[in-house]
Amino acid sequence: MRLRREMAEKEDFLRAVSHDLGAPLRNILGIANMIERKFGNELTDEVRDRLRRISKNAQQELELIAELLELSRIKTRRQQFEPVDIKQLLQQIQDNFSYALEEHNIQLVLQNNYPVIIAEKNRIKQVFQNLIDNAIKYIGERADPRIEIGYANFNGMHKFWVKDNGRGIRKEDQQTIFHVFRRVKDPKIATIPGKGVGLTTVKSIIETYNGEIWVESELGQGSTFYFTLDKMTVQDAA
Repeated sequence: MRLRREMAEKEDFLRAVSHDLGAPLRNILGIANMIERKFGNELTDEVRDRLRRISKNAQQELELIAELLELSRIKTRRQQFEPVDIKQLLQQIQDNFSYALEEHNIQLVLQNNYPVIIAEKNRIKQVFQNLIDNAIKYIGERADPRIEIGYANFNGMHKFWVKDNGRGIRKEDQQTIFHVFRRVKDPKIATIPGKGVGLTTVKSIIETYNGEIWVESELGQGSTFYFTLDKMTVQDAA
């Protein structure tokens, strides 16, 4: 009871903070867009460029606030449990990423032995989307870029992995990347857009199913993100 109350208080706090931060940002975004729309023909190219930067930065911060609020709700606001065909889900995600995969000439390999489970479909989708999106973003320049989504039964757990042959992650970064706002410090990767929330979201979702997530990686050899879901929490569909 006490834990539930503390979690509710935390969510109320985050909602209030997000509102207090979001309101002025939305105002800034609206004013910048209004100035460009109303006076655009009278402004220099430099001023228009700066207004667009203001709009872009304000929009990015609003998106970050929304992601942080969503992160706070993962454990306090569970969604409807329903049958989730992992193969179908991955095919949908593959279609969603089709442009990025083609643009980078990446081969996405799916297996045929994925389970059908009872879970929160959108949450499971978030996990795979974030991991695949990360693999695409950090795969680097390779002649044969490849991402593989694997599955196996593992000691009463569903075990999945997302494997790529990309840049890899330094040993000192492999634990901190799951913490909010903690990104890889490699200067070659630091320029790639990201908010530092995606892997924290993945970890939080997996923990609601009594699972774990970890990464095995070597620089220049790619990365494999493993995660498990407890079969007592995520039941097999009949």
